[in-house]
Amino acid sequence: MATYDGPVTLYRRFRPGRFSEIRGQEHVVSALRNAVAKDRVVNAYLFSGPRGTGKTSTARILAKALNCEVLHEGDPCNACASCISITQGTSFDVVELDAASNSGVDDIRDLLEGVWMGTGGRTKVYIIDEVHALSDKANYALLKTLEETPPHVVFVLATTDPHKVLPTVRSRTQHLEFRLLAPDVMRDLLVDVREKAALEVGEDIIDAALRDGKGSARDALSALDRYVAAGFVGDGLGNLDPLLEALATNDAPGAIASLAALIRSGEEAREVAERLVNEMRQVFLLMVSPDIADAFGGERERLAVWGQRLGLPKTVRIMETIGRSARDMNQSVDATIVLEVNLARLTHPELDDNVAALAERLTSLERKIASGPVAAPTAPLPKIGATRRPAESPAPAVVPAAPAARDAATGAPRPQPIVTDEVVASAPTTVTLAGVQAALASGLPVARSVSAVLAGATATELRGDTLVVAVRSELAKKNLLDVAGAIIGSLRVKTGAHLSLEVVVNADLAPTVTDAPIIDTSSITIIEGAHEDEVFEETAITMEGDSVTESSILDQFPGATEL
Repeated sequence: MATYDGPVTLYRRFRPGRFSEIRGQEHVVSALRNAVAKDRVVNAYLFSGPRGTGKTSTARILAKALNCEVLHEGDPCNACASCISITQGTSFDVVELDAASNSGVDDIRDLLEGVWMGTGGRTKVYIIDEVHALSDKANYALLKTLEETPPHVVFVLATTDPHKVLPTVRSRTQHLEFRLLAPDVMRDLLVDVREKAALEVGEDIIDAALRDGKGSARDALSALDRYVAAGFVGDGLGNLDPLLEALATNDAPGAIASLAALIRSGEEAREVAERLVNEMRQVFLLMVSPDIADAFGGERERLAVWGQRLGLPKTVRIMETIGRSARDMNQSVDATIVLEVNLARLTHPELDDNVAALAERLTSLERKIASGPVAAPTAPLPKIGATRRPAESPAPAVVPAAPAARDAATGAPRPQPIVTDEVVASAPTTVTLAGVQAALASGLPVARSVSAVLAGATATELRGDTLVVAVRSELAKKNLLDVAGAIIGSLRVKTGAHLSLEVVVNADLAPTVTDAPIIDTSSITIIEGAHEDEVFEETAITMEGDSVTESSILDQFPGATEL
């Protein structure tokens, strides 16, 4: 590793100085060492990848290797005069440009003026950092030089956004992609730095630096520097556990108070939101794919416990809600208010109607059911014989009772519809075919229209909870199916059984008056209860005055008996 005199940060003090010291980029190291050892170095390279993954350090090591006096298998010695001067930044063989602050065409022209001029070393290396920030004119000026690069010059272009680099520039370079360091690789690096720098820090600080690094070696070493200076990791550095506790227990005041404490400690609301999302991401990964989670040691155990307490639906909802709030903060007058409102939503799922909130509420109910019996709802069931109406609606008008229908065989009056206010809450009961037939024979609590349609039907079979009823014609079948909901509901009232109805045609049955369309079923209004699983409601024939009279029925159907 490179060494510096004076007070320098850890990431500069322990910057890699040879290919063998680069961590987590074996694919890049192998390609460059082989190119140097076999003299197959190209005129331009494009190094891309996240910040802090070693792009600029690797470019300097490549410059050392191309000018080293004692090269060993493609790796510089890091001890000769050329290597030392490049490490100290005093070599004329390396020219660096930060394109982020020198993006104009004049800056590139000044840089390229000395391309054809030789130096003391074998190879002159131009390192252009953040090359994607160059202006269009600067890119075109660089492009011409890349096409006709002198044999003693090598360009290394570094960027965090390779898709912003002009395709014509990318096509003239060899592209090598750097990756974020894996958690185990990063942890080894931090432990080695702790030993070589003789730092007296515990595993909690190593874990915190590893978490803050997020795969970036420079960010992790900067975090370690900060924690060493502070001497501890605790509430003063933004502990999110109190906030997570409030979210897990749906404690809105606690969540708002925890946020206020974090802001008083010096953090901004945007920083809290970003850290909360990142922490929830690790909780999410530990639940769905533990192998790719970045948390290690005590931090991993802590987040795993939070995953068990929050559950997957709420974890996902926190990530989505806080992620949206982080976006909304950029357009808000007060970012803190945006975060406070979203914390209130997270602690009160009933305030949200999205799928994630509903899933969380369902998960909460499932947990309550799994932990023990749940009390039954105290609200009364719907009453039979009354249409469901809002409480403030006026009471329904009383319909005068129609004349009693008479049985076709005996001439005895059929029972009138029964309206009851009792609540039917009993469980389904077992019934036999004989019981159903007896119920039909004694008369069902239905309107006259339904009784007339049912008069020509015969219950023939009971298969489980399916009642098979036979009629003589297709027309009779249609009439019966039109009022099936009323029949099923009334059978439930009479027998207590939850039945479904199947209607079949049997031409061998004796002819009945129901074979003719004595009733226009389109005039039958099923107020409610057309489905077998709903509570039966009273049915009625919609008539206006004497629009349907005895004479009109006899005129339309000669020979029909009086009903």
